[in-house]
Amino acid sequence: MLLAFIAATIAGKVNQSVMIGYIVIGILIGPYISINIFGIEYNGLIGDTSLVALLSQIGLIMLMFFVGLEFSFSKLKRTRTPAIILAVIDTSVGLFVGFLFASVLGWPLVDSIFLAGVIAMSSTSIAMKILFDLKRMSSPEVEFLIGLVIVETFIAMLILTVASGMIVNPDTSPANYGQLLLGMAAFYAFFVWLAIWAVPRIVRFFDRIENDELFILFALGIVFLTAGMAAVMGVPPIIGAFFIGMILAESKVSARVQSKLESFKDAFVAIFFISFGMMIDPSVFGSVALIVLGAIVIVVVYEAMVMSAVAYFLGFSSKASATVGTSLCGRGVESILYASVGSRVQGATMGAQLNAFAGVFCFIVSGITPMLVKHSAKFASGFSKLLPRSLKFSGTVISRTLGKIVLPSNAESFKGAKATAAVLAAFVVVSISVLATDSVPHIILSAVGLGLAGVILVVTRIEVTDVVMHVNYSNLGILANDRRPIVFLVTGLVFGTALAVLAVVFAWDYAWQVSLLAMVAYVAFIVLLMERTYRLLRPVEDHAPPKVYHIPREDNEESDPIPSIPKPVYGGVRASPEEVRL
Repeated sequence: MLLAFIAATIAGKVNQSVMIGYIVIGILIGPYISINIFGIEYNGLIGDTSLVALLSQIGLIMLMFFVGLEFSFSKLKRTRTPAIILAVIDTSVGLFVGFLFASVLGWPLVDSIFLAGVIAMSSTSIAMKILFDLKRMSSPEVEFLIGLVIVETFIAMLILTVASGMIVNPDTSPANYGQLLLGMAAFYAFFVWLAIWAVPRIVRFFDRIENDELFILFALGIVFLTAGMAAVMGVPPIIGAFFIGMILAESKVSARVQSKLESFKDAFVAIFFISFGMMIDPSVFGSVALIVLGAIVIVVVYEAMVMSAVAYFLGFSSKASATVGTSLCGRGVESILYASVGSRVQGATMGAQLNAFAGVFCFIVSGITPMLVKHSAKFASGFSKLLPRSLKFSGTVISRTLGKIVLPSNAESFKGAKATAAVLAAFVVVSISVLATDSVPHIILSAVGLGLAGVILVVTRIEVTDVVMHVNYSNLGILANDRRPIVFLVTGLVFGTALAVLAVVFAWDYAWQVSLLAMVAYVAFIVLLMERTYRLLRPVEDHAPPKVYHIPREDNEESDPIPSIPKPVYGGVRASPEEVRL
């Protein structure tokens, strides 16, 4: 505890997360460190880590309970649509590139799952701390970012539940997840029963406990009981703790539970991170250096560039989009959690490398993320200058259109494309099923996914057409009455994304390299689509400079140069000079 205090103090002095200090001190006192200086050998302070490991499990359970307490459905009411979309895309892209990275490295399947999790999971605490330090908590995009990380944490717990099913049966393969999914369904049904029937009665009992000592004992008992019930059902105890926290988050005792148990949580969470540091072998740092470097490049590219672009397409401003993307670069508790669980899974063979990788990776990324967020506006401006005018124009059209659908709006016309959202949700479920099956079911589900992609095309076209007719594009220089190119652009973006996802999950069962070709083809398709839209809807100022001719004056004085106004064609409709001036 004294060493944790020292580590946290030093970390605070150098403006780093206390988590980093705990991990470093864990490495320095753990059994794997070995230093020989002038004949003096140091091999760590603790050789038997069994007690610390046991205490760290308590810390992990308390950590996930408090993460659940932060998950409030009321916080998602205003930001739910953009938050859910961004969270699903961010997690999916992160897991995809993580799997690709692990495949390139040649890691086994079980280890690849957790390596992808370490790479994919953004840190809630680091993102909020950076924005607080930079005094950006009042920015309008922050509430969406909070909703995003809340949903992403929930998704992470679902994925961890599936992945951790291998703890019980290490021979489980993604092609035979039927029993595991059935067990998960029973587990979630149990917690639905808790939320509907048990917790309201428990809360009433909570309210009648005035003695703080009894209140704390009862609260801890509930947390550990639900964690134990999850373990009995074959689900990691941390998932049980997360769900009971999520259920209590909406109750009127949540504030009291949080205030009374927070100190208990802080103490044991420190032990958890120190225990994680003790599992890291410094001698493998050299072997994971290139892996860490590659992972850092991957995270910065897909978070700061891809997710910023996605946020911009959904209607955020360029500055807000860059803030969202760069804030998601941080990696912390969630990644350490995946590494901690993944290194202990039966059948895992890369546990030592995974722990060392996660420790160094989180340390470096957490250090560079504040710089990325601080200069996010310059990053957005510089990146915009590099883009061709056609891509910037079409991107603005997409942002203007999807922003009216996705971002909150009081206008009745912009309440959102509900049918499209429902079909997209069904498509996501089918895509996951395609990835988790093989043989005949794999082909059948792929055909179902292809059919849903066709439905997405039809439904999206209908709903986007209605929205496009109500959006004002005049300040973009678009004066044409024919809005069909805009409908084609937005519909093509959504449909092309669905086809690309389906191609990736279908090809993954045969050769993961094919998925790279699918992604390259997708990017080429989007670029061509945006170029086509620009040619059809080219704004007024982009046309050729007006020709100048002279009209003789009646008094034979020198003629005045009168610029002729061209009559450009927009989407097949010729605009008059009066329309151009308007």
